[in-house]
Amino acid sequence: MPELDYALLCDYVRAERGIAHVIAAGVDTVYAREVPTGRNLGLLVAFRFTRNECGRPHRIEIILQDIDGERMVETQTVVEPEWDDDLPAGWSLSANMGLNIGVPLPRFGQYALEILINDNHVKTINLRVVRRPADEPA
Repeated sequence: MPELDYALLCDYVRAERGIAHVIAAGVDTVYAREVPTGRNLGLLVAFRFTRNECGRPHRIEIILQDIDGERMVETQTVVEPEWDDDLPAGWSLSANMGLNIGVPLPRFGQYALEILINDNHVKTINLRVVRRPADEPA
């Protein structure tokens, strides 16, 4: 099965030709004066594929849900990585992708961003929405 090398939430990501440009990585808390609210989030994920996993389709799913399992965002794509014959023996192929999306956050509390590859859960990234004090600048 393909391996998730890493995943992170950020303010913005652009991934191209194996390089990721990330702004404000490590987002795990959204501060809001009131709810419902929304937030633009970037998600950077990097996968590793063996030679035998290349040349065939792999389904990737991203699900953002609240603590009760209500889904706010669901997206999926299919990737079919191509093996690079220039890789050294024993290496795996690295492939990253960036996703920027406006996320609805209907209430204060905990959320979870789930990443699945070929119907197998590989990562949970926790996110929470916390009330911003009225006297704190926005």
